[in-house]
This record gives sequence, C-alpha cells and structure tokens, in this order.
Amino acid sequence: MRPIYEGRALNFTWSQAGFDADGVFFHDSYVIDDLGEAGFRATAENEDRSDVYRFEDGYLYHAAIVKYGSEPSIQSQVFECAPA
Repeated sequence: MRPIYEGRALNFTWSQAGFDADGVFFHDSYVIDDLGEAGFRATAENEDRSDVYRFEDGYLYHAAIVKYGSEPSIQSQVFECAPA
C-alpha cells in the first residue's frame, strides 16, 4: 500500500477536547485511548468507513477501510509531524 495523498501536508492539534485538523479526520467523534505524553490511539466507524489513528513519537499513522465507491478499499497514510 502507499499513501492515498502522497506528499500531502497536514495541520492538526490534539487536546483533551479532541482533534482539530484539515482533512484527515473524517468523523465527528472518536474513541480515544490516551498513550500519555507519547501520543494517542483513536478509532471511529460509520456505514461508509472505518478509521484507526495512532500518534506516536512525532508520527501520525492512519489506516482506513473505505466502503463507498465501486468496491471497498484500504487506504494508509503516515505523516511526520513537527510542533508548530
């Protein structure tokens, strides 16, 4: 697999209130497991897609099963993150 949007930039913030991002978080709410200062794991699902995220050591890993279109597909992305 390769990233669906290769070379794409992502801006996001993460706090106790949740996520604020420009284009990779697709759901209104997530089940979030806090991994302490190391990061988080988040999951969400609806009838169109299932998403899992893990933020650890400055990387955001995202995988999705997308169920719309002619047939389901798996999408995978890894973002290297730096504090802004």
